[in-house]
Amino acid sequence: MSFAERLLKPPPRIVAGEPGTGWLGLVTSWAAVGFGAAAAAKAGGLLISFDDGACGVHSETVCQVAGWGGLLMGVVVLAVGALLGIVVARGFGPPTTWWVLPVMLGALALAPFQAAPGATIAWAWLLVAGVAALLALALGGMVVRRGRAALFGWIRLDGLDAREVPHRPVDQLVAPAALAVAVAFGAFGALVIRLLSEA
Repeated sequence: MSFAERLLKPPPRIVAGEPGTGWLGLVTSWAAVGFGAAAAAKAGGLLISFDDGACGVHSETVCQVAGWGGLLMGVVVLAVGALLGIVVARGFGPPTTWWVLPVMLGALALAPFQAAPGATIAWAWLLVAGVAALLALALGGMVVRRGRAALFGWIRLDGLDAREVPHRPVDQLVAPAALAVAVAFGAFGALVIRLLSEA
């Protein structure tokens, strides 16, 4: 068994739940992933550049609290997103358990790009961001190679097990829906960190 198969294996038992519950799990888990990733990236950028006036007229203490607090909040919410995918979505839609780690690493890789304009970024931060980006790409590639289960999940829109009954074209709506929810809540997460830094 390869490393990818061990890391990204389907659950031992797939519960074919109701479509309503599946959609609830899809929306909540991917909302958490989008919010957590954006908050982590924005807070990381705040931490990187607080010495260079990232908080404007506000104190460095406020900036550091917002940065560390936002980073911790982002990572915790990402973990909650994975938990919601297991407990509520239960195989409906792209599995957050497979995607949450590449998304988190991608958020850390984007942190230097969220720094204040003109901020001086230490080479160590750039090195960390580069390593995170490479790991995110490697893990993301492993997930994509898992095929349809990685993008559309194991459960169809009608609640049937997709390993036994093939996906239909309409079942492919779950992937763009997950992406749209993640992007929308990602924008909200970035706004929250910005407001915290201006408190």
